[in-house]
Amino acid sequence: MIKEVFKKEEWTTKEEFLQSWEYGEFLKDTGRKLIRYEFISKDNVKNQFQGVITSNILGFKFIYIPRVSFSEELLDEISKFLKINNFVFWRVERLNYTMPKYFMYKEVKNRQPECTWLLDLKKTEDEILAEMHSKTRYNINLAIKKGVVCKIEKDINKYWKLNEMTTERNSIKSHDKNYIEKLLKLDSVYQLTTYFEDDVLSSAIVFKYNETMYYLFGASSNSQRNLMGPYLNQFEIIKLAKKLDCKVYDFWGMAPPAEKGSNDTNSHHNYSWKKSHPLDGVAKFKAGFNGKLECYPKPLEIILNPFKYKIFLLIQKLRKRTIVGHSTKE
Repeated sequence: MIKEVFKKEEWTTKEEFLQSWEYGEFLKDTGRKLIRYEFISKDNVKNQFQGVITSNILGFKFIYIPRVSFSEELLDEISKFLKINNFVFWRVERLNYTMPKYFMYKEVKNRQPECTWLLDLKKTEDEILAEMHSKTRYNINLAIKKGVVCKIEKDINKYWKLNEMTTERNSIKSHDKNYIEKLLKLDSVYQLTTYFEDDVLSSAIVFKYNETMYYLFGASSNSQRNLMGPYLNQFEIIKLAKKLDCKVYDFWGMAPPAEKGSNDTNSHHNYSWKKSHPLDGVAKFKAGFNGKLECYPKPLEIILNPFKYKIFLLIQKLRKRTIVGHSTKE
């Protein structure tokens, strides 16, 4: 039996923050159509999950469910339920490698990071420092000696100014200001900002859930980069996470490992990754803090209505062509 969940007190602790009640409420606050379901198995075991419903111009709807562990039986039961409720397909980012047995599916690109970098916080602060790359440790100490300080505060305007510099410098996109501002309202979200005198050097936004601290967003100034503000920023996050009894610091996104014998390789501190990956620029920075790699299974799109699914993909393809063509004319 699958039923909808409406009460916070009925929502259990999940494996990752993307399935937490608080994060779901944040998504609703940003205008997403979020829904929560609970599947009760024959032996009375509860499996809960939340996802975002999206529909196109024809009203074809699908649901996106991030970071969950589902059994083969549950994948099929959810598929049957969603099909009855007129979903064209559903996209699931799994924490395990199960596949549906009775429904067609295909692997698709990750929306969340396909790999991440995890730091063990059960070690002492001295042990964590000792296991960093010597250059990373040097940069942290340099920032401290130069008088850089880090403050725990929430200030969307300071973050956003740095974010605009960072996105322009690295030619990347970011969430809009309203999204970040609403995220900062959550009790489990912290913002840590480094300063040199009155100058803001860097700022980071992290999310604490259960015993894990997640690094979600970071930005830095174009000036005084020699003061190594981002390095101190990360070390202060690690210290805060330990203070809050976290066991793991998730750097939230890492370039995947390089293939053996490939020329498409960069390396640092005993880790080699794909040089061509979009996260190449930050991989060296994160690897310097030490840690271990964790990669997730490819997401699945489980197809519930094959005919409408083909039409949905065609519309998406035409829409992308239209956007590209419009941009070219401008």
